[in-house]
Amino acid sequence: MRFRGRAEAGLAFSFGVLDWIKGQTAIPEHLADWQGAAFALADFLKALHLKDTDGAPPAGASNSRRGVALSALTEATLPAIDIVADEIDAQGAHALWDKACAEESSRPPVWLHGDLKADNLIVRDGVLSGVIDWGLSAVGDPAADHATAWFWIDPSARAAFRDHLNLDDSDWLRAKGWALYGAIIALSYYRGGRNESLCRQSRLTLSRLGLLL
Repeated sequence: MRFRGRAEAGLAFSFGVLDWIKGQTAIPEHLADWQGAAFALADFLKALHLKDTDGAPPAGASNSRRGVALSALTEATLPAIDIVADEIDAQGAHALWDKACAEESSRPPVWLHGDLKADNLIVRDGVLSGVIDWGLSAVGDPAADHATAWFWIDPSARAAFRDHLNLDDSDWLRAKGWALYGAIIALSYYRGGRNESLCRQSRLTLSRLGLLL
């Protein structure tokens, strides 16, 4: 960020002046190598998680609760599963959620991006080259970002992503819980013509989780 400021124009608002990152949205057609993209994103997360968190905002209401304990999201998640039970294996989704919520992170809270999906990732010349839109960043459970293994990364590169980050079974299960949460909340709210693009992505995630009928 080049500059951050605050202005009064009838209503006070904050603004920033940012560098332009040249490239394209990270949709599959723009990527040359999924294994390379998985490694690049894993390296980005490793570097992000090393950043000092002293004085940083904790995950919570200010970042749509990305990175809080999964169990804190149960009240919103279970009704959302039932809303879309005509499209998914609701019993399987409930079971996955219960298992994920039972896992506790052994990792310290770290900086999170909070929304690692295709339209927040930039590709140049077929290579992942940038991460944008940090509006949901805060400090919390890194599994919230590892969920991109189902949101964005092609299944062929998912194991490489996990191995490169050295994620254990607990990390991986919580990441699946975060992937379920993101997809189910979006699909239950936006289906019916509100946002077809996001619903397609949510259904793709649910399919990758083995839950789409």
